[in-house]
Amino acid sequence: MTLKDFELAAARYKARHHGSCAVLVIDNTNEIARYDLELLRALQERAKIATDNHLFKVIFVTPDGVAPAAM
Repeated sequence: MTLKDFELAAARYKARHHGSCAVLVIDNTNEIARYDLELLRALQERAKIATDNHLFKVIFVTPDGVAPAAM
């Protein structure tokens, strides 16, 4: 599933569940930051847009005490 597919599914979910938002959980965010910082920044920007538009929420998960500096 691509991010675009998730966005479409989130819109359908919101319509079916009376405005409730879908949630996307991205685990091991520290690994994304380590290998592709630009990808992490793009995901953060997409998360901000989705939240601003009340489409879906994004939760970035890292191991205890290992939050990337980009967060």
